[in-house]
Amino acid sequence: MTTTLPTPALRRKLSDAFLRAIAEPGKYADGEVPGLYLHVQASQKSNKPAAKYWRMRYRLHGKENVYAIGRYPDIGLKDARDLARAARQNVAHHVAPLKAKRKKIADQLLNEERTFSYVAEQWLAFKSHDLVSKSLAGFRGALNNHILHTIGTIPVSEIKLDHIIEIIATLRRARTLAMAKRVRTIIRAVLGFAEGRGWVERNVALSNTEELKVRHVVTSNPAIERPADLGHLLLRLDELSPSSVSTAMRLLVMLPVRPGELVKMRWEDIDLVSADWRYVVGKTRHLDKSKHIVPLPEQALVLLRELHERRVVDEAGNGWVFVSPVYPGYPVDATSLAKAYQRIWPEYRITAHGFRATYRTIAHEHLGIDPIVLELSLSHRMPGALGAVYARAQLLPQRREAAQHWADYLDRLRKNSKYTAAE
Repeated sequence: MTTTLPTPALRRKLSDAFLRAIAEPGKYADGEVPGLYLHVQASQKSNKPAAKYWRMRYRLHGKENVYAIGRYPDIGLKDARDLARAARQNVAHHVAPLKAKRKKIADQLLNEERTFSYVAEQWLAFKSHDLVSKSLAGFRGALNNHILHTIGTIPVSEIKLDHIIEIIATLRRARTLAMAKRVRTIIRAVLGFAEGRGWVERNVALSNTEELKVRHVVTSNPAIERPADLGHLLLRLDELSPSSVSTAMRLLVMLPVRPGELVKMRWEDIDLVSADWRYVVGKTRHLDKSKHIVPLPEQALVLLRELHERRVVDEAGNGWVFVSPVYPGYPVDATSLAKAYQRIWPEYRITAHGFRATYRTIAHEHLGIDPIVLELSLSHRMPGALGAVYARAQLLPQRREAAQHWADYLDRLRKNSKYTAAE
């Protein structure tokens, strides 16, 4: 038996009590939301209660349609009305409710797939064209060690400010403030990437809350700042047996380059006649492909000529200057230099990178070399309006003079240290 829908004049609002009690098969219209009704169907089994379904009639593009909302009591009266109102809004915008429902489900599935870990991978892939491998490795390390275990599986649209505060607070308690700042930057970048694609409404990591602020942290590599200490180190270097590592250690004190750049020095990049070494700076390779020129003082040429006599190169004369004694065909590892310095002077905190700071400090304070010449020698970008002018000019004659001045100064320090030690 099928009960027809009451006419509007006789229609009354459905109630929870009525819905629980009704068992007579038929269609019972809701008096509040137009088109919404409860369809009661008798069970084919005598011991089973009648099945109750929410349906909504609507007209779209001139045709009568029925939208299946769901089953009662899984969907209660209030929820059924809300879903029916939403369906009527879709119809008003000429969209079939079932089509809108399927799109919502698909969007929800996509949202669940777009976890922070997934978006972080997309962000890294996007950034990989502009970053060197070392920078990418640093981002991955921070993600794996400090971020993903907390929010990696959470969809980016569900990440709250509290999640980020928890991560930063953990790093604060460990007093790793530099990493806290780095982690905050990465989270902001990943969520900003998601925001740009419409996957999140706003980047919650950009909040100005005090809990996300990280005090500015300045980190520097321990460096020798006193000439007497530098002279003492030079004497210890003189005691080392000749090798790729010991020669690299001597040159690193003499040439203001990064350890990773020095160990990757190649013979095809060196001109022993013109006395210079030209290479693309790895740290800024994605920004500037031009070669940085390192003037070679006479003392450096002496060391390089000694290595040149026993060099191992291919037919074109190409090869590493500092060949690894452990892995032939590969250069010395930069960490080998750091460990070697620590071995010859364990009581002094020496890092291989710190010699750049030593050069910058002592060459300016004790030799009076122009800071601009020093900065260009360090392959630093010059700030300010004249930065591009200096970068183009490179001040090569002045830098060549400064390189020789520095090497001669090291010789004097070594000599003075010998006299002091003899006394």
